[in-house]
Amino acid sequence: MRLQIELQGASSHFRFDVPGPLEPRLEPVWKEAANPPEVVEIREVWEIPGARLVASDGTPATFWREWTAFLSRLRVRGQGFPLWVRLIRDPAGAAETVWTLGPPTHERFRIEQLSAGTDELAPTATWNVLAPVTLVVSAVQRFADPNGIVGWDQETASRHDPGGLHVLEWRTHITTREGTSAVEKARRFGRIDITPFGGSYTYDTNGAEGVEVVATDADETNRRVPTSCAVVSRIKQWGVHVGTTAPGLSPTEVGYSTRTRVEKDERSTTYRATARGPGALRWVEGRNPGGPIDTAEVFHEEAIRYAEGTWVVKEQSPPQPDAPEGIRWQIQTQISGGHADFDFEPVVGGFEPVLFEGALLPWRLAVTLKGQRRGGEGKPEELKLPGLLPGPWLLDRKASSEKEPFVSQFGADAESHLWAREASLVYWSPRRPTASPLQQINQAQPVESYYL
Repeated sequence: MRLQIELQGASSHFRFDVPGPLEPRLEPVWKEAANPPEVVEIREVWEIPGARLVASDGTPATFWREWTAFLSRLRVRGQGFPLWVRLIRDPAGAAETVWTLGPPTHERFRIEQLSAGTDELAPTATWNVLAPVTLVVSAVQRFADPNGIVGWDQETASRHDPGGLHVLEWRTHITTREGTSAVEKARRFGRIDITPFGGSYTYDTNGAEGVEVVATDADETNRRVPTSCAVVSRIKQWGVHVGTTAPGLSPTEVGYSTRTRVEKDERSTTYRATARGPGALRWVEGRNPGGPIDTAEVFHEEAIRYAEGTWVVKEQSPPQPDAPEGIRWQIQTQISGGHADFDFEPVVGGFEPVLFEGALLPWRLAVTLKGQRRGGEGKPEELKLPGLLPGPWLLDRKASSEKEPFVSQFGADAESHLWAREASLVYWSPRRPTASPLQQINQAQPVESYYL
């Protein structure tokens, strides 16, 4: 007999003569995203039709004892199940092992099929001193990359919500070799690096690792190390500057709005900031407009990490101009940014908070304009807006707005109506301003509109 199949047993191994064909096949799995495609694992299948389990001493009693022991070996759950099979050349002579399915090169060894029949060459010996069987076995060989990852399938989605804000999502499926945690690899390599996107993005998958992980072959009851998992990482853009963000340390959602109300000679501006997630209260408190505040209210729901702050600032409108052609502007400027961003993270155990230092922030200038003119028809050319600031200031038209002229106070006739016009502007500058923005606004050439 030139070939023999040896299957692992508990005390002694089971040996099958191979008088007929051996039909192996290899089923490779490819990483299609690579160029050229890479083989990440190979499933090897051996099919041996007509293999013979022969009694070791040629007696029926020994045959049935060894056949029953073989079947009992297959009916064991857990570590008692066979772990390998090997092909032996010249078993009566050199007995050289020429091919093995099993550790350390292969994992997930299986007996796919076992069927028995009649040996046509020795029909009288069948089920007397031998049993001809068709045996199908398989195992998987996996090839890890330098990061310990075998399979990597990834989808990326880039979209914009109705407000035109960007949402980026990675969906990745990761597989590893047995004993290497796919969950750990997913947390390490499946997260989007938010740094290049700037300070207006936050993690929507805002756990400690910035990802959501589903282990698809988990067995927590037996504490098995998962080797297959799906991971999602998603970041979202906001229309305001959030600051330095990190997974599990910064808010997931933020909101910032201003509402201006004019009644007779009083102008009321309400600033509202909201945040949800880690550090929500700290972020909301950082949106305090500063200066004299008439009303301030901060709400913090600790159980769901939600915070909300509202500040109301009231101002007296400028005196009404008496001259028909006179226009009087009330201009307020508020500057911020221009320094390194930082954040403090509380630490349990009585330790001092940890300081996180970020990048230099751009200079931000908020300008509030209100003008009045008595008489006229309320046309934009009759209430021109103060001119634009020169460089390095850049007008953020998405964050700015202007109103067309409106009647602030009705007079006895059309010629005595008091017309008003308002605008709220946001400027950005990459470097420190060298001149007073207020003076530059007063010196700039008026315009009819910043948009039209």
